[in-house]
Amino acid sequence: MLTISGTGCALMDYLYADVRLDSEAFLRYRSRAGGDGGLEPGKLVFVEDLERFAGKPFAGILEELTGGAKPDRANLGGPSIVALIHAAQMLEGHNAHIRFFGARGNDASADEIMNIVARMPLDVSGYRAFEGHTPFTQVFSDPTYDQGHGERTFVNERGVADLFAPEHLPDSFFDSDIVAFGGTALVPQIHDNLTSLCKRARAGGAVVVVNTVYDFRNEAKGGRWLLGESDETYGFIDVLVMDKEEALRLSGAENSEAALDFFRAKGTGAAIITDGVRDILFYSDGSLFSVPALSGLRFPAPGKGSLPACSLPVSAEIRRVLASSDKPKGDTTGCGDNFAGGLLASIAIQLEAGQKRGSLDLVDACSMAIVSGGFSCFYIGGTYQEARPGEKQQEIEHYYKLYREQLSANAADRARGE
Repeated sequence: MLTISGTGCALMDYLYADVRLDSEAFLRYRSRAGGDGGLEPGKLVFVEDLERFAGKPFAGILEELTGGAKPDRANLGGPSIVALIHAAQMLEGHNAHIRFFGARGNDASADEIMNIVARMPLDVSGYRAFEGHTPFTQVFSDPTYDQGHGERTFVNERGVADLFAPEHLPDSFFDSDIVAFGGTALVPQIHDNLTSLCKRARAGGAVVVVNTVYDFRNEAKGGRWLLGESDETYGFIDVLVMDKEEALRLSGAENSEAALDFFRAKGTGAAIITDGVRDILFYSDGSLFSVPALSGLRFPAPGKGSLPACSLPVSAEIRRVLASSDKPKGDTTGCGDNFAGGLLASIAIQLEAGQKRGSLDLVDACSMAIVSGGFSCFYIGGTYQEARPGEKQQEIEHYYKLYREQLSANAADRARGE
């Protein structure tokens, strides 16, 4: 049986589906300088930092931002657990065991979370209860932002996530085919020990996948963000998944191509940078993935001294649906988390089929990730609650098939010189 074990951020998301990020209330609490504790579109701030910035309790800020409205939806969120749930949903029918290790409190939010995960094909026996508050995020979504593509802002309370530490990860966590660390910047003791944790997972033969989240702790310190104890962390990562902002902050680079140069020079096997509705950018050093000559790949002109990188577009069919008059009522919350989950699922399926290190198909993995991230815009919140097992898998496979056809058509167009 193939095993995926993951740890990192898990929390309750309280989602407000229509909070304008250019409103008077939002602008009143908008950041004046990076890391000052103010709100920023697309980024996360901690409750305590926002309260210090505003000089008032968060309850009053929330009242102003939402006009006193109740959340449109409460859902399970977090870059680790959402990615693992999506991977588990995509692996229905496969001989796979997906496990999450993390921290929850002993409050009503924890009860809500456990009610949700009870319906998911995910092993949460390592999801420990601590005395205190369950982590939560207030998510403010503006569907009109970025010319109608949408954007969110997050206010996070870490709660008992601060208590979860490496000693809470059993030996069995590292004895896995894939070990995934997701959004660890919101679980400080795990994040600050990522070097040793990734090293141990790699030493055990696992494929190590890291997907990041905006690191407000490190941003407040100034300078380039640190991932783990030192930059040695990067050499123990097989696949690193980030959005553009995170990639630039982690690398200190001025553009995505230079950021990829940084991660490759540090020894990361493959790195993928997402950028909203724009193309993803990535590379592989060949240690885990091959990159087939197919496939709708584009090769951006490298910057000075840059190493070769590839790009892939988002799904044209998903964009068409989102632009239609009868588009589903969803938001962009969880796009990156589901992107990472699609990547995990593809890696697992390829390993299950007997593919070895150096021969996995990165385009296939990115294709599954792209449609998984895009599909999450069709519903509110990161976690898709199925009416029946295999429901989401069937939907994703439909969009995956259309996306592969899109890539083949793109490749044919370029071959004809169009």
